[in-house]
This record gives sequence, structure tokens and C-alpha cells, in this order.
Amino acid sequence: MVALFAFSALWLQGQQGTAVPTVAIRAGRLIDVRTGKVSVDQYIVVTKDRIKSIAPSAPPGVAVIDLSGYTVVPGLIDSHAHVLGNPKDQSSTGALRMSSAQQAIWGVRNLQVWLDHGFTALREAGEDDPAYAQLALRDSIEQGLIQGPRMVSAGQFVSLTGGHGDANVLAPDAGLLPRPNIADTVDDVERVVRRDIKFGADWIKLMGTGGVMDPISDYRV
Repeated sequence: MVALFAFSALWLQGQQGTAVPTVAIRAGRLIDVRTGKVSVDQYIVVTKDRIKSIAPSAPPGVAVIDLSGYTVVPGLIDSHAHVLGNPKDQSSTGALRMSSAQQAIWGVRNLQVWLDHGFTALREAGEDDPAYAQLALRDSIEQGLIQGPRMVSAGQFVSLTGGHGDANVLAPDAGLLPRPNIADTVDDVERVVRRDIKFGADWIKLMGTGGVMDPISDYRV
């Protein structure tokens, strides 16, 4: 069975906080994803987190990570990811039963799963957590506090009232306090976007309609 590896991501992240030497990764088979060419018995020379060269032999004196029994591909990228919470709980009230802290702990676990499956970068597509736990996870990866793919992260979902990003799924007489991501006017959108930028969002996620599996909206309108 062919195994896929993201160029020594796990090994390099395990060296956070120490001087990372130049290493050579010996690939049994190396796939060039642009051309589809498969090369045999190649050495990928990596310094810190950058690939310096690919050659048929390793430079003298460098440590070699032996993946000669495997097929090596570049790190995979997930362009639409949601990292917080329990991914197996898709109920509309799941987030109401979990604190921001617990969502973040699930996030650490979820990011490790992505990394273990060869994903070294994620475009995180927003969360409904007012505390922005996804941004804390992104920053913790950059600081070497936890392991995970590199992330570019949206803030909260910018949503109209009753839209896909409106997390208040309760009855009107048992509702939640207004969420800070709700925007019904141009001025509201400006306020919400400024809040996301203030707390460090890399990009803005706008939900102008309903969504799939949403109990309070219709994705067709």
C-alpha cells in the first residue's frame, strides 16, 4: 500500500524551539504534482521549513530521513476547513453544549488528524465561536506551541439575521443574546468586519443566504 508523506512536516515540527539542521529526505518515489512525473530514489534537501533542492544523492554530512519504502508528495492543502469542535456532532445545538475552551481542545485534536493525513496547510473557513479559538490555534501553531498545518483563518461568519451564520437556533422566547457576527445593514457589515480584523482574521467569510443542514434558513434563497 502506498503511503503519502508531507515533506517531513511531523519531524520538522517536532524540532520547534531547537536549531533545525539541514536534512535530506530519501524518497523511494517522488511525485511531481505539476507534471505527473514519478522519480525514483531522490533526496529532498530541507533547511528549516524550506526545500532547498532535489537531487539523486544527499549532501555530505547531513542527516537522512529514510522514506525509501514510500511515495512522497508535496504537502496537501485543504481549502475549506472548519477546525473547532467535534466533527461527528453535526446537530444544530452542538455548539451550544460546548465551551470555547472545549472547542479549542477538539481543534488541537482535529489539526493533528489533518497533519497525520499529509495536510500541511489549511484555509480555515470561519467558526461561530465569539472567542475566536481558531485564531488562537493558528497563532499557537506559528509559535510552535502545538503541532498542526499552517493556517489562514477567517473570523466569525458575517451573517444576516436568520442566515446560515446565525447561531441562535432557539425559540424566540428562549433565544440567545445577539451574536456579534450578525449584520443586516451596510453599517453592521462594517462593524462586524472591523471586529474580525481587530482580533486577527486573515480573511472575511460572508454568508448572505441560508445553508445546508440549517434549521432556521433555506440555502436555496
